[in-house]
Amino acid sequence: MMYNVSLDIKKYEQYALPTPRTPSEFVMPNENTVVSIDKDGSPVSYFGDDVWDYNAFFNLTRERASLYQIKFFLEKHQSELLIELKQRIYFLIWGAKDDLLHMEGNTFRKFRQCRLLARHANEALRVFKGTSVGEFSLLGNELVFTQILQEQKQFSQETVEHRLKSLTVLTQVNKHFPESRHFRLGLPEGKSVKQIAKMNSSSGKGHYPTVIPVIYEQLMVRLVKGVETAYSKINTLHDVKAYAKKHRVTERRALVEFKAIEGACFMALSAFTGMRISELTQIDSTSYKEVELDGVMLCTLRSWTSKLEKLPREDVWACAPICKKALAILAVLNDEYRSVKGDIHCSPCFRFDGKNGIGDNITSQIADVVLNTTNLANLFNNHSKHLGIAYVPDEMDEVYCLLNPVVSANYYPIKTREDGSYYWHFSTHSLRRTFAHFVVGNGLVTLAALKHQFKHVSLAMTAIYASHAEVLTLLGIENLASVKKSIEEAEMDSHKAYLRDMFDHPEEQSGGFMKAFEGDPKVLTDEQFERLVKETRGANKSTGFGRCFAGFKCRMAHLFEPSSCVGLDCENLNINQNEALRWQERHNRIGHKIQQMKELGFYNQNTLARELSDIRAAEKVMRDHNIEFEQFNLGAL
Repeated sequence: MMYNVSLDIKKYEQYALPTPRTPSEFVMPNENTVVSIDKDGSPVSYFGDDVWDYNAFFNLTRERASLYQIKFFLEKHQSELLIELKQRIYFLIWGAKDDLLHMEGNTFRKFRQCRLLARHANEALRVFKGTSVGEFSLLGNELVFTQILQEQKQFSQETVEHRLKSLTVLTQVNKHFPESRHFRLGLPEGKSVKQIAKMNSSSGKGHYPTVIPVIYEQLMVRLVKGVETAYSKINTLHDVKAYAKKHRVTERRALVEFKAIEGACFMALSAFTGMRISELTQIDSTSYKEVELDGVMLCTLRSWTSKLEKLPREDVWACAPICKKALAILAVLNDEYRSVKGDIHCSPCFRFDGKNGIGDNITSQIADVVLNTTNLANLFNNHSKHLGIAYVPDEMDEVYCLLNPVVSANYYPIKTREDGSYYWHFSTHSLRRTFAHFVVGNGLVTLAALKHQFKHVSLAMTAIYASHAEVLTLLGIENLASVKKSIEEAEMDSHKAYLRDMFDHPEEQSGGFMKAFEGDPKVLTDEQFERLVKETRGANKSTGFGRCFAGFKCRMAHLFEPSSCVGLDCENLNINQNEALRWQERHNRIGHKIQQMKELGFYNQNTLARELSDIRAAEKVMRDHNIEFEQFNLGAL
């Protein structure tokens, strides 16, 4: 049973500051204001503390304690500015007495979000240490704000964007301050946060890698074999000491084998579902369910996700039958020594005899390792070493570079052994990306189906995961080089034809790509046109509803035409007349779908909001292309 924060939030009400109704009623938290409580409503941290600890109230899944702490560093800040930062973070988390946890309509911003906002804002404001900038209202001054931007130039675009967005979010609590203390950022006129971050950063972040086919095949075979082997002796897995005796190995060796089994089971659950690591922490021994649909038996896993809603919700993932055995094994693995029987996230630990505990016999038991996100990541790291699947640069570099054109050093999966050879390191997010590439690249599922499996709010994010899926199809063909060349030539011809249509018929285009050109785009010389073809060849992506020319220059948040991209005429998007007609078909289809959902009683506000945003985007496209349509009337529902 998950702890329900929304029901217990009233326990904080006794400490909440009053809601101001006149300018004279503004009350700021002081040194003794309670900023965090436990589940019983008793104070844990106070405003004057350097560390605000929210573990007792918000840490529902036994995560690392530091993930539920907000830390302030007086020695790194202008002292008055730090006080106002703490005040704004306080209101960001709690609001005031009449609107506790008020920030987003009828629900509240998740604590982890608040913590990240606090951290990023904290880091951005350190530049003012030793200055007289002691109020947030001064951040509206362009010269003051420039000091922040200058300091960010050493960081990546993503880091800069996070910091600027965090400061922007803090403007949302202006209502808790007198008008004289309201602030806005001194952003250059006409520039978005993303554009400013791009201009004031050192580099982009890159992506998690996709596992190359030859490595992936070995992994899947090894995982299935590991789980099947362990399942064949499941009756001996409940007690590591008994296992050692039965199989005539040392107790240390038995524990090593148990760790390998544990790693294989969790990695199999990840590889066969594409779950996030946070979702893996929420499954239990009862999560596997078989559902019959039209005579077909479907294998599913139930867990909790926090990505689609403000509060965690239970959801279902399609999986392979091997997941049933993996969960069964985890439920009994060393269960004799678990602090909580049957809890697959409790991993027993022991001390051994001999000098410095390097002997072979267990002498005593120590506290279980709780397999939260941090410890699961460590488990994946250790099991990758155990598998030791070899990476051979001369044979594999070409394929690796095809599938992974942009991978940052932090995510580089190829690790070095002591003897100088290489092995592949696996992570849940890398397996998630690979899952997407293979199921979409081999035509097993649609992007829409993958979107549901991955619990994405936007199809754009799903598209990013599958953005190089066409390469996987090529990798299954023997004469890779010649086929690849033919495909590339055909793609170039198609790309040129698309661009030529854009410049020959500018009146039939919408989106911001054409608008971004200075002067008249119809007068490009042949040389300029060929240069544009070359510059955009590797960047363009299409779903048939528009074409994105951003490539890796941005985070591709708009790759598959979400409404924000269409509505704001994003400078990287173009929609031609044929694509606009597809938007017309989509408009009719979604409208019919919503009407059906209403008749069946299946839709809720969140679903309706997502569908409605696509409908409004379609209507904008049709207006831009002079296509007649009947506007969807929400009131008719």
